[in-house]
Amino acid sequence: MATNHQLSKYQPHLLLPENKAGRDFIVSDLHGHRERLETALKKLKFSPQQDRLISVGDLIDRGPDSPGCLDLLQEPWFWAVRGNHEQMLIETEAAQTDALWSRWLMNGGSWVLQQPDIAVKNWAEQLKYLPITITLPCQDYQVGICHAEYTGTHWGDRHKADDDATISYLWGRTRLKSHNNQPVNGVDWVFSGHTIVSDVKTLGNSVFIERGAYLDNPLTIIDLQHWLIGR
Repeated sequence: MATNHQLSKYQPHLLLPENKAGRDFIVSDLHGHRERLETALKKLKFSPQQDRLISVGDLIDRGPDSPGCLDLLQEPWFWAVRGNHEQMLIETEAAQTDALWSRWLMNGGSWVLQQPDIAVKNWAEQLKYLPITITLPCQDYQVGICHAEYTGTHWGDRHKADDDATISYLWGRTRLKSHNNQPVNGVDWVFSGHTIVSDVKTLGNSVFIERGAYLDNPLTIIDLQHWLIGR
């Protein structure tokens, strides 16, 4: 089962076309907060016909409506990279080990216990199509999206990333912990979520936007046009 965009094959590093008709927004980890997202999009006068919303991943777990957030994948205006919580669903459904179930349930996956087995299987198949990174051309800029952090020195390095690098894209926290300001060459900005920050934090050209909506902190939505104009 492919996503709403019906990709013919899995593309780990997806290049989106430039959106010349409307605006592009990047949203932080939703963690099941579909209603909060809908409220925010109304305030932004989001146009499903012209605008696009790109998620840094972690659509599911911890919040009240994980199925509702997964339904976003059926919308033609919505795109997402894979987060570590999507990865936990994929791995748990595939292997069905006690260790994987325990890890996922301890990290907010208990909502799935009320879902039909076939639904979970279908979600796992769908989530396998989510890319690890997305590249987004935007006017004279190029933006990268990666769930946890991008650890390479050049954006092109992701095409030859080994398993350890891919794991860091989904789970890593080293750039924030070490206050690493080294820029990522080959792209103007890289947006990530995963690690909670008190406010949007920029290190070099890496931008961390996850403020912990599931803890009743703000949901971050970046209007890329305004972001790029201001820099």
